[in-house]
Amino acid sequence: MSRPLPQSPGLSFALVMAYLLAVVAVDLKTPSYLRLDVYAALAPMTAAALCGYRQTVFVGAVDFCLMAAHHGVLGPETSAVNRVGAVLGNLLMVGASIVVARLRRDGDALLERVRATGEAAQRALLRPLPLRTRGMVVDGFYVSSQREALVGGDIYEVVDTPYGTRVLIGDVRGKGLGTLGAGSAVLTAFREAAYHRRDLESGVVAMEQGLQRYHGSPEYQARSQDAHPAEEFVTALVLGTEDGPQGRPHGDVPLVFVDCGHPPPFLIGADGGVRELAPEGPGLPLGLGDLAGMPRTVHRVPLPPGGRVLACTDGVTEARSADGRFYPLARRLDAWAALPTHELLARLRADLAAHVGGRLQDDVAVLVVERAPAPPPPARRPAGARTRAVRARR
Repeated sequence: MSRPLPQSPGLSFALVMAYLLAVVAVDLKTPSYLRLDVYAALAPMTAAALCGYRQTVFVGAVDFCLMAAHHGVLGPETSAVNRVGAVLGNLLMVGASIVVARLRRDGDALLERVRATGEAAQRALLRPLPLRTRGMVVDGFYVSSQREALVGGDIYEVVDTPYGTRVLIGDVRGKGLGTLGAGSAVLTAFREAAYHRRDLESGVVAMEQGLQRYHGSPEYQARSQDAHPAEEFVTALVLGTEDGPQGRPHGDVPLVFVDCGHPPPFLIGADGGVRELAPEGPGLPLGLGDLAGMPRTVHRVPLPPGGRVLACTDGVTEARSADGRFYPLARRLDAWAALPTHELLARLRADLAAHVGGRLQDDVAVLVVERAPAPPPPARRPAGARTRAVRARR
């Protein structure tokens, strides 16, 4: 985590210079035996902590010149030893300040490079929203509960396949960067299975197998010698269209989903009605599927024109306020169902942050799946224009 920097380095520089000039002014007015060199030397030290490297060098140079001129030239009544000692002492303080500022600048540059590298790696794991396929648009937002991290224990992905759109949203048990291994294993398996497996059920089986392979890897075993693989599981919700919705621009789109112990999604109708798509028997999370002796259940629901599906992780549904109240997601969606998707998401994100007082207890991921707008029909050229174009080509 990078150190906090002042919001306005220019203001800090101005305050440091004002302090230095005030010390010099007081030193000129006081008797020569009242030396204020130490107080003046605090200016470059403060600049090293609050200002930039060049600003620190400037403050140090001004401080040294003023103190050397005042006590080394304008103070002949003091002994030569005292004058030399004052100048050297001030020079050492200025030099130390410049060194500290240089180390701080180099450290900040290194942290920025590390942060940029980490951001690129995290963005490769979770692509920025919105994501589009041939027939669907998926928008949303992601907030990690761990400061300075773009991703955490929640995962999502959208894949455009020959069989239709495939959407995944999941939550790895735990939070923060320590869950990236399991999340990456599930995402990799989902991306591969989406292209080669037509039905969602077999894709979920592939995701379960990918998580099991990760739990059996030497890296995972070395990292969690005292933990059992069953203690790390992933709740997931996989949605998909059975065929491309571009073939049904005016009718319902067949939407299927498999719930693996995940919070159920909400269907937001074009008329503003909101309905929770709670399955009768939600499946077990990924990593615990072997405990059930039956295959996972596939649920089907028609997505009407103008309809949307909102899916989220339990970082939303289990977010608590200061007095312990859970976030009322269903009630909020009832009030905001008529809003456009981007405005609904903005309202939800701001309201959720206000509900928890700006401190999330868990990672948060929200996705809204809706049909892509139909492309405009190609403009038809007048018959006369086509005839003139043919004559021109001849």
